[in-house]
Amino acid sequence: MNMDYRVKQLMRGKLVPAVLSIVLGIMIIIARRAAVDVLVKVIGGLVIAAGIGFFVIYLTREEKTSGNLKMVIMCSLVMILVGVLLFVFAPNIVDIFPVIMGVYLILNGLSHMTAGYVDQDNRLIASLMGIVLIALGVLIVLQPAFLVNMIMVFIGAAFVVSGISDILLVIRVNGGLI
Repeated sequence: MNMDYRVKQLMRGKLVPAVLSIVLGIMIIIARRAAVDVLVKVIGGLVIAAGIGFFVIYLTREEKTSGNLKMVIMCSLVMILVGVLLFVFAPNIVDIFPVIMGVYLILNGLSHMTAGYVDQDNRLIASLMGIVLIALGVLIVLQPAFLVNMIMVFIGAAFVVSGISDILLVIRVNGGLI
């Protein structure tokens, strides 16, 4: 078996994941809200698993102290609680998060505007950045779904582009699809 044949075989194995990536990307773009809910629930599940894992790792360690045990139990419980809240209240979190991000952008924009008055050399740049951040923050606070939609479209497009680039790589390496 020569190296060229092995590379071609590996490239053929990329074809199915590439097509799945394109399909997943299109599904994310089409069903953004459902994709965000699932994403928040997956993150919640991962945080729960991390909290349990953190506690299990502590219990399997050789050296344990009572002070550390209290801290580990507290951290594990907080992680599990946060994970459960993310999992159970995913739709509410998805609604609240963009508003928090919008308020943060407005405050950050105001900070840039203030910095523009203090820093004489970069006044124009800081002021323009502040105006852009404030405008984006106000847009997100008034239309919270805008941020969620924008992020999900970006993620979906990244999947589609990744899948297409993998297919093009397979075609280039193999001289065709098969």
